[in-house]
Amino acid sequence: MSAGAHTLTLEETLLEPQPLPLPPPPTRNALFVILIALAALLHVATIGTGDLYSQTEGQYAGAAREMVETHQWLLPTNDGIPRLQKPPLLYWLIIASFKLFGVNAAAARLPGALAVVASVALIFLIGEKLTDYRRGFIAGLIYLSCCGTFLLARIVMPEPLVSAFIGGALLCGVCGYQRRRHRRAWFAGFWICSAFACLTKGLLGIVYPAAVFLLLSIFYRDARMRFRALLRWKYVAIFLLIVAPWHVWAEWHFPGYFRHLVSSEWLGHLRGLSDETHDFKGMPAYQFLLMHLAWWFPWSIALLPGWIFAWRRVMRAHEINFADALPLCWMGVVFVPLLFLGQRQDYYSMSMWSAFALWGAVVWDRMPQRLRAAGTIAVGLTGLLSATAAFFLASAARALNGNWGTMDARWTAWKALHDMPISAWLALRPLVAITGISLMLFALVSLYLISKRREKLAAIALAASMVPIGLSMTESVARTAPYFSLADVARFLNPRLDAGGDTIFEGPLDDSSSLIFYLNRKFFLVNQNRQKAAPLGDPSTDIFLNEGTVLEKWSHPNAVYLIVEQSRADYWKQLLTSRFHIYHQVTMSGTYVVLGNQL
Repeated sequence: MSAGAHTLTLEETLLEPQPLPLPPPPTRNALFVILIALAALLHVATIGTGDLYSQTEGQYAGAAREMVETHQWLLPTNDGIPRLQKPPLLYWLIIASFKLFGVNAAAARLPGALAVVASVALIFLIGEKLTDYRRGFIAGLIYLSCCGTFLLARIVMPEPLVSAFIGGALLCGVCGYQRRRHRRAWFAGFWICSAFACLTKGLLGIVYPAAVFLLLSIFYRDARMRFRALLRWKYVAIFLLIVAPWHVWAEWHFPGYFRHLVSSEWLGHLRGLSDETHDFKGMPAYQFLLMHLAWWFPWSIALLPGWIFAWRRVMRAHEINFADALPLCWMGVVFVPLLFLGQRQDYYSMSMWSAFALWGAVVWDRMPQRLRAAGTIAVGLTGLLSATAAFFLASAARALNGNWGTMDARWTAWKALHDMPISAWLALRPLVAITGISLMLFALVSLYLISKRREKLAAIALAASMVPIGLSMTESVARTAPYFSLADVARFLNPRLDAGGDTIFEGPLDDSSSLIFYLNRKFFLVNQNRQKAAPLGDPSTDIFLNEGTVLEKWSHPNAVYLIVEQSRADYWKQLLTSRFHIYHQVTMSGTYVVLGNQL
């Protein structure tokens, strides 16, 4: 008999995959199903709670509704004004939801809710590929139980969808990196997911995942060799075939679209201008950081002792491997530019919250036991403060209102909170009490499990504390909707406008965007800059009025309803009564008053 030895080539030595893995154990499948079911319960099952807010939710849901009504499937509009700030994929998904479930708030929220479920699944799979399925499960729980996921991921906006597509792109890249088999298919998946991300929010959909793999290629020779295959022209061609057609169509029908996109959107980010209104600088860096302590709660508090006092053990700076480096690079390419460059809005960082969850699972696993206990105690003390605050909510609201009143009036959310009456704050007292009790109870359970050295079960207990809190947050958002939404105003006006009449809103279109979704007809804007509101051309119907035109309409026999801020009601009362004897305040909702020219 003779025995032969196979000589390994360089490619086989460096790039050949490990032996095929064994079939996943039942525990892994059970944990994955539990995670997906929990995500669906918290996000899909609650999509019908509360009205859509003005600003972002009204802009996207309202545009999708108008596209359905006008059959303009390529042109999003708000009250007839072309809205080309973002590509159309989110609008198309909302339209598909409308077709299946009708035009309602739940259908508008469904694509975002499904995107959250997909993000949780991708976090699990990425964590499993990098280490093991148990860490992927803990990472998924961390993402799912952050305050920001409960609040911001419910908003109808591109960020949840972009986060899911970027997670999909990175998962495809990791699978292609780890295994030579089907590498071409995985790398094609990277470009396809990145293309859909670009078709949702813009070029950041490819910039972020490409930057992550570029950094990994700089630090790791294996990554440099394997990711080189991502640059094949066939992949780039697939990407362009998905992304380019709509942009070419937009430039063809709206000459100057590309120039506006570059100057106002891409360069506007670097200059610190808002991508929606172009006149509003983002929050200061310190506030941006503090907001993330809130959005990542309770894990920002639970993991903080490990980051501060055991950073050498957590980071392992001298032996960072590919699995540790990927979430760090992912966080870095998103968070650092937002912190030091351009416009800072807290929800812009959502595309790296999955990386925070993956890295958080690593930190929790490596933290010394005493620091885990310290972080858990800090979470419990936060719960104690919340429970105490529930008894003093009225006086605290008065104090906070005084501080919020000094903030820039363009911060619509802060302004609405400032104007909320004390009775509205008191209605939230039970929900604040639930938050405090839940944190204290589950923190005690987590401390007990830490003492028994059951760290993963302790993490599950901390995540479980956020389930009643998250549901309370959802209910709180629904209860405060009248101060952020004009849905009640639209419901009041719709039957009165069936026989004809006009609705006029004093303020920016963004502030009235919930009317686009809830009102059954177009409305007019008064005292607004036409060029600023419609930079790519005038709408098909002129909706911009001045005060003189409003007075002319007021004198006609047809019904006219004027929606103004409470602070402007006296001005309009004086202006109208100086010329007419007809003046009625027909209803109000939140901080808005509706005036009418008829009984």
